[in-house]
Amino acid sequence: MVRLLTILSIAAVLAMQPVASQQPSCGDLLEQAESIRAMRDRNAAEGVERGRELLERLADSAVAECTAGVMMVHGAVASNLHILGEHEAAIEAVDQALVLAGDVTDPVRIASVRRTAGVVFWEIGAHDRALEHYLAALEASRAADDIGGAARAAGNIGNLHNSLGNWEEARVYHGQALEGFEEIGWQEGIAGTLVNLGALAARMAESHAEAGDSEAARAEHQANFDYNRRALGLFEELENPRGIAYAADNIARALIHLGRVEEALDYHEQSLELRREVGDTTGVVNSLQTGADAYLALGREDEALALLAEAEALVPGENRVLLQQILRRQVSALETRGDYQSAFRRLERLMSLNDAQATEDLAARVEQLQQTFRADQLERELALERARSEVSEQRLRRQRLIIAGSIITVVLLLVVMALLYSRLRLGRRVSHTLDRAARTDPLTGLSNRRDMSERIDRALLRRNEDNEPSSLIMADIDSFKRINDTLGHQVGDDVLVHVANLIRNQVRGVDVAARWGGEEFLILLPGTRESGARSVSENLRRAIEESPPRVSGRPLSLTMTFGLTEIEPGAGFNDLVKRVDDAMYAGKARGKNRVVSTAELAS
Repeated sequence: MVRLLTILSIAAVLAMQPVASQQPSCGDLLEQAESIRAMRDRNAAEGVERGRELLERLADSAVAECTAGVMMVHGAVASNLHILGEHEAAIEAVDQALVLAGDVTDPVRIASVRRTAGVVFWEIGAHDRALEHYLAALEASRAADDIGGAARAAGNIGNLHNSLGNWEEARVYHGQALEGFEEIGWQEGIAGTLVNLGALAARMAESHAEAGDSEAARAEHQANFDYNRRALGLFEELENPRGIAYAADNIARALIHLGRVEEALDYHEQSLELRREVGDTTGVVNSLQTGADAYLALGREDEALALLAEAEALVPGENRVLLQQILRRQVSALETRGDYQSAFRRLERLMSLNDAQATEDLAARVEQLQQTFRADQLERELALERARSEVSEQRLRRQRLIIAGSIITVVLLLVVMALLYSRLRLGRRVSHTLDRAARTDPLTGLSNRRDMSERIDRALLRRNEDNEPSSLIMADIDSFKRINDTLGHQVGDDVLVHVANLIRNQVRGVDVAARWGGEEFLILLPGTRESGARSVSENLRRAIEESPPRVSGRPLSLTMTFGLTEIEPGAGFNDLVKRVDDAMYAGKARGKNRVVSTAELAS
């Protein structure tokens, strides 16, 4: 009996001990990451949920033992978030993957994460960052002799060039992608590239149409249709709903331009239904716009506006491009329907989105809508006035007509004055906004290269004509590439903003500080000799070294190297910039975190 009690006691103690959680092996983790990534084509929301649950279960030991697997899970989550249109969350996820990539040696998987990052940044219009990731992915894939990976990266780069209007470059990269996919026999890649070639044909059709070449435009629309019909067949064989939806939507767009609108609506409905099932938010918005274009072509403006209202409600807040497309279609539909007041409100919102990109054509269109709306309102007022005159007594008709004529004249004068004043204010506001944007670096708020170049030219002129001294400083953040590579470009941008604020606080009101390019800054000091410029440089160097930016609550060690020169009489722009650049690089060669003048190099 005692023995039995002892055994039961030991069993009870063991039952109370925590059971070690089972962590997946590295191979299992990589397989799960690939499975989660594939869910973007069928159920992106579930893909995000599964990925995040897996990451929560992983212990720190799993990260150490299989960094590549954890990296790929983050990348898979980012890919699904991108499909859902949650771009800020997608950027956060892909940044976490890129941080882990520094400890991964497998170029194929690094290329995969880089491609995902490129797609996410391309979606929000950050084309320079997207291209950086795409090129890195292409280089890594080629180095690993990964034909499929290189083909994918080439296709991504082709899409980027297509969106920028570089169609010859887009055609070359899409050709490389198709050749690679056909070599390895990957049907899904072939289908995707056919869709991309169709998109390129559609853009070229738009260009031909704008140039008045309707025959060439129709040929490109037919090519778009043919590419996507072939792609649709492949996606149907693969049972890939997301691919089927994209191809069907592109076919619908081509059919609208080919005059086969009723047929286009069938493909539109197929695409919209599949995209809703997959959870492809951006895709749903695009399908709704396609349907709106079809209804507009059929003269069914109310149905088109209903689809556009639904699309507007789904657009992620940061996707300005999609919202601009919807607003343009709404303006067109409202104008066709004769609702000029609503069209004017839509156009005002479009202008606020365009901000510094607002053009004179857009301003002229606003003015035209204003005039149309005012004229329509005035016409209704005149009709009311005439109705009142007709029911008045016959003996007072002439007097009332004279009064009405006077009122009309005054109203017309007021309307004309209001239009002129509105046009003047709009022109000044647009001109001021465009000029400020054209001279300001969007990230740091400092002057940009154009503004600084003009100010240096004026300083050279004052030196030559009035003998007014000025000095120029070039500053470069030391080891900035390491910050970007190890901590990510968002941290790099934060560092640039931090440095810009320190420079702004150190210089005088008459001085000009500009972001010259990348991590380089130029500072123009009017009325300052070389000794004064050295003092400013040393103060800045110490301030940057002693006031580091903080990353995740910890200070990030940061230094800068400075080159300076006093502007000499007869100096030319290019020679001046080269001399100060040479001085700065001499400081880099001497160990960085120092100030070097051109006078020191000459001695």
